[in-house]
Amino acid sequence: MRSVKFYESTNTVKLIPESFEDLYLLAMIISSHDKVSAHSYRRFKASETDTGEQKEVFVKLEVEKTELDKGAGKLRLVGKILEGRPEEYVKINSYHTLSVGDGDQLEIEKAGWNGFIIKRLRQAVAESRRPRLGIIALDDEKATIAYVKGYGIELTGELYSHLSKKMKEKDFEKQKIVYFNEVIETAKRMSVDIVILAGPGFTKDDIKKYIETNSIAVPKKLVYVPANDAERSGIREVMKSEAVSKLLESEHVKREFEYLDIFFRGLRTRGAIHGIENVMAAIKEYSVGIILVNDSMLNRDEVKAVLEEADKSGVKIEIFNSEDEAGGQLSAFKGIAAIEKSLLR
Repeated sequence: MRSVKFYESTNTVKLIPESFEDLYLLAMIISSHDKVSAHSYRRFKASETDTGEQKEVFVKLEVEKTELDKGAGKLRLVGKILEGRPEEYVKINSYHTLSVGDGDQLEIEKAGWNGFIIKRLRQAVAESRRPRLGIIALDDEKATIAYVKGYGIELTGELYSHLSKKMKEKDFEKQKIVYFNEVIETAKRMSVDIVILAGPGFTKDDIKKYIETNSIAVPKKLVYVPANDAERSGIREVMKSEAVSKLLESEHVKREFEYLDIFFRGLRTRGAIHGIENVMAAIKEYSVGIILVNDSMLNRDEVKAVLEEADKSGVKIEIFNSEDEAGGQLSAFKGIAAIEKSLLR
């Protein structure tokens, strides 16, 4: 996210999304009756028989519906036009769809902004400046490829080594080199600054030696980290490792897993609570240190009331991506949970 500016006098935020993660966050934040202003296009007809032509306009509409199109990488906001210019191309009270993509500036006006939402937007700006990260978890059978995004971990594919103990030694070594080269080319193509190669056994060490011995240029930083397997669970393990902690000490996704671990420990000692009513009661008893909430819950009035109470009481709020694995686990606990202060010391 870029250029998040809050104008308190008009309850307006001006910002520019720079990625699908940013669009995803906006989809969770923008509610019905919010007013959104942005540049757009409308078909203008000079007469009833005219086929019309697209004209660039600037419109302000009252949102009735939001649609997130991952395939197109667009956030679509549907609502009635309140204002617009040039006036000859804009019909007030007619329906219009704003199609927002990367690099499109927009203004969002709410009746009132919650402090935790403004904090989350500013956090998105800070996260956009941090190194991007890719993970390849591999062993001698397969490699699992993933991106660490602002909204969670996204698995993007797998590679298979096609190695077999039944192969002749010469054929085995030849196929191993093919596999290594496929992994290296995948790392080169990843749109990240850092790639972590992780896994059990000697495979990650062998590929490191192969890269160094053959002076293979990989135009990004490679980090080698142990993991118990080459599956999704191995990637989760990597996210909790000390090596990654040094790279992503403030990374949102890593915090999700850390807080989940504390929450699960708290369930065994009754130091963790879940469900809207239980969390609200705990806040009023001043026992809560942090609230974990899925972003899919943010537009629910009863959740807003809980988070507003938490914000007033100085309780930390951590917003999870509901489509990520950590968010999926939190969904099993009604999408909102709290951890007592004693567990966070």
